[in-house]
Amino acid sequence: MGHDARLRDSEGADVLFVQKRATPNTLTLVREARQQGSLVLYDVDDLGRDLWYHIAPSVLHRLLPMVDVVTTDTSEHRDLLLRDYGVQSVEIIPDTIDYYPTGPVRLPLTDTSPLRVLWFGNVANISLFEKYAHTLASMAGVQTVAVTNARAIERLSAHWPAVDFVPWSRNEFVSVLQSCALTVLPHDGTEADRAKSNNRMIASITWGVPAIVSRTPDYVRTAQEAGVEYALFNDESELIAAVERLRTASARLAYLDAAQSEVWRRYSPAAVAMRFLEVVQSAKRQNAISPDGYLRWLRRASRGRVASALMLEAMHIASRLRRRGAENAS
Repeated sequence: MGHDARLRDSEGADVLFVQKRATPNTLTLVREARQQGSLVLYDVDDLGRDLWYHIAPSVLHRLLPMVDVVTTDTSEHRDLLLRDYGVQSVEIIPDTIDYYPTGPVRLPLTDTSPLRVLWFGNVANISLFEKYAHTLASMAGVQTVAVTNARAIERLSAHWPAVDFVPWSRNEFVSVLQSCALTVLPHDGTEADRAKSNNRMIASITWGVPAIVSRTPDYVRTAQEAGVEYALFNDESELIAAVERLRTASARLAYLDAAQSEVWRRYSPAAVAMRFLEVVQSAKRQNAISPDGYLRWLRRASRGRVASALMLEAMHIASRLRRRGAENAS
C-alpha cells in the first residue's frame, strides 16, 4: 500500500499500537514510547466486564491518560468511551472480516430440509442466543445449530436438546458455517450488547451465508449499506418472517448478490488497513493527563458494578502472582 509498515518491538517505532490486552509491563513500553516521541494507539472492541477479562481495570486506568488515540469499532463504543472512560480522543476503525478470506465466497445453494440455521459466539453471550433458541427450535423444517466454547457444550446440550451445539475451532469454523443456510445473530441485550459491531455479520456474508440480524445500531447500518434491511428483526415474529423469506435458495442468492460486494468494499482487510492509515496520519500527540481517582473512575467505567470489576482485578493479580511463582521456581 506504499507504506513501510513493520511489526517489531516498540524501540524506535513511529507508532506503538496496543490491542486490548495489556499488563503492567505494557505501561512501561508505553512510557518509553512516549519519551521517544512515538504515537500511542490503544484499540478496544469490548467494554465493561468483557474488557476486564483482557486488562485489569487499574492497568486501563493508568494506560488511558498516556494514549494519544483510542480506536474502536462502532460509534456506540466511541460514545461510551468518551462518556464513561475519560478518553481524550476516539476514532472508529471498523472490524475487518474474520478467518482470512481473499474475497467473497459463493457456494452452491440448494433448497434443503431441514434448513440449518446457525448462531455462533462466545458462551459469555449465550443469553443473546437463548432469547430466540426456543423460537428457532420450534420452527418446522429448521435445524438450529450453535457454535460456542467447547467447555460449555455438555451443559448447553442438556438444557437445549433440540439444538445441535458444536465446539468452536479456528480450523473448523468456516466449514461449519458453510454447512448452514443462514445465520441468526442477535445483539439486542444490554447497552454494551447493543454497541457491538457487525463483525459476525460481515464474516457470515463474505463466507457465503446470509445473516439475519437484530435491529441494533451497527447491524442496521450494515444491512442498509448492503441493501438487505429485510433481514433485520426486532422480536420473535420478525425473526420467523425473516427465516421464512430466506428459506429458498433463490432468496438467499438474491441476498448475497446484493450484499457481498458492498461488504467486501467496506470491510476487506485492505479497506480497513486504509482506514487505519488515515487515523495514524491525522492523529495528534496528546499531552498526558492526570487521571481521576481510581475508584471514582472505576465507578463510572463499570457503570456502578464496582464489586464485579474488583473481582476481575483480583483475578489478574492472582494470575501475575502465579506466573511470577512459576518463573521463580524454574
